[in-house]
Amino acid sequence: MSTAALSELQPPPEPHQPEIGIEEVARDMSRAIEHAEVNAWLDLYDAAPADFAARHGLSIARDGDLVWTTCTTIPFIHFNCVKNIGVDGPATEAEVDALLAHYRAAGILRPWFYTSPHTEPSRLRCWLEARGLQHQSGWERIFRDATPLAAEPLFPADDLSVEEVTPETAPEWASFIDGKYRLPTSPWLLALVGRKGWHHYMLKRDGAVAAVRSLFISDGTAWSGIDAPVPGIMAPSFDLDAMLGERLVRDGIAAGAKLFVADIEAPRPERDGPAYRNYARLGFRIAYLRSHYSYLPAHSS
Repeated sequence: MSTAALSELQPPPEPHQPEIGIEEVARDMSRAIEHAEVNAWLDLYDAAPADFAARHGLSIARDGDLVWTTCTTIPFIHFNCVKNIGVDGPATEAEVDALLAHYRAAGILRPWFYTSPHTEPSRLRCWLEARGLQHQSGWERIFRDATPLAAEPLFPADDLSVEEVTPETAPEWASFIDGKYRLPTSPWLLALVGRKGWHHYMLKRDGAVAAVRSLFISDGTAWSGIDAPVPGIMAPSFDLDAMLGERLVRDGIAAGAKLFVADIEAPRPERDGPAYRNYARLGFRIAYLRSHYSYLPAHSS
């Protein structure tokens, strides 16, 4: 009997159960999720000091509902990306071409485009690939409502504490972020401390910053980002980020947030592992995988 025949006699593998809930969200919910991030970035760019923006060629532009960012000196995905193409209405090939022309004129070698299962039209991915962009990465879009967490801490740790950033501690927070990402953004970050809607947190061990994460609340929607180190990418441990996430959810609910939006930036095909387990404990569910498209780096073969 052949090996192939023997394999056919084996029982099929047990179906894998993701370690977090998955919800097939409607298009309206996907728009609300994407708007949460877009609104945060619009406000973030509005806060940028004029001299910092001029020095780094930093700008954010709008055409109707479409939003895209540009930065001529810092090749960071968030600073040179089309935030929401195909989200509020069908994209067009002319729109894609105009955006690519904009980035070429600005000298941006690797602009980024985001797509999701709800992006219109579905052939947008084909248009991007036909122009040389390739699927580079993606993040799990996760969300939760305002259901309260249990009163007892979910991730207790005696040697760690979470504190909200104040004007006095802002330089420490900004320096930590810039050090982790090797960026010069401290003047911009400092402008966000005390700004309406923004809440920034530091997790400390023995008085030293070990991890950070921020929350932006607007119109009852809370977006979580500006996190460092990114668990699973910049750091092996997911526990510090989980503690920060718990504080953000508790404070966000107290502030009146009804929808929370975050990302798992190190997605796994089986949707298992500590990031998924921790966010499930925090009440989050997966909405969809958001895919990222860009040109390959110049040094790639």
